[in-house]
Amino acid sequence: MEQNGYYFADCTGVVGKQPELMPAVTIPKEAIDAEIERLASLPAPANGRRVSKIANPLSGVGEGLAPGIEVSLSVLKPGERTTAVRHNASMVNFCIRGGGESTVDGKVIQYGQYDVFNSPSWVIYEHRNPTSELQVRLTYSNAPLLEKMKVYIVEEDPKPHGKKKTYDEHSSAESPFGTFPISDDGGFLMPYEKLINPDVMKHSPHFFPWQRVKTELDKLASLGQSYRGRRLYLLYNPATGRTQGTTSNFFATMCLRPKKIVDRPHRHTGAADPLPAYSRCENRISPRQI
Repeated sequence: MEQNGYYFADCTGVVGKQPELMPAVTIPKEAIDAEIERLASLPAPANGRRVSKIANPLSGVGEGLAPGIEVSLSVLKPGERTTAVRHNASMVNFCIRGGGESTVDGKVIQYGQYDVFNSPSWVIYEHRNPTSELQVRLTYSNAPLLEKMKVYIVEEDPKPHGKKKTYDEHSSAESPFGTFPISDDGGFLMPYEKLINPDVMKHSPHFFPWQRVKTELDKLASLGQSYRGRRLYLLYNPATGRTQGTTSNFFATMCLRPKKIVDRPHRHTGAADPLPAYSRCENRISPRQI
């Protein structure tokens, strides 16, 4: 019985439940093309963002394509731009048509079809289309995971800060005892000052130009049947370290699938949302949640 907003859930003797797996879904190119045309037909909104989420009703809160992954389709017509925004979700941006430029954390990134760039969390960004063609981007975000945790924060039209504080400036007082071992098996005690102001690896936007990535992928095509690995490259962000990601939450790979080459079956606990690079089905980007 619920009492004052809480209740005791008796789990005595309960055996752990297996997760309810979601079936795979396919979004046909024709549906994507139709949605692109629909978005392009709309009048420009105040914030400049013509966006559609590619949502799976089974994903729950956040309208993700997977429970922790949002995939959105964005369209900018020639000469248009979006207003600045920032949020605490990180993103992987994949241009599938046209080109343009984006400013991410003060860095201007110029891109074309099939180029990829990441946007770290809580940095200011905006997109522009100075070309004469329609710009279309697929964006992968961990926003649904943050929404499920009720910690997703969005700030519209944020004001740039002045001088940025460097990550090694510790303004709070240091503990006289520091961090020190407390047991012979490797356990430590960390003081409050270090807990609230840890050493942080700054994440920066990175650009992965398709033509340079393609040159390296084409080398994998020459590997014969004896090669047992997958013909792919991770779009690697060194700030993610041993977790090997493009952002802290995703790793995105570019994969080559030559004719008559069949990869060995595999599975993993990370959800993957692979979408083809539009006109070349043997090359695809596949952001996967870590």
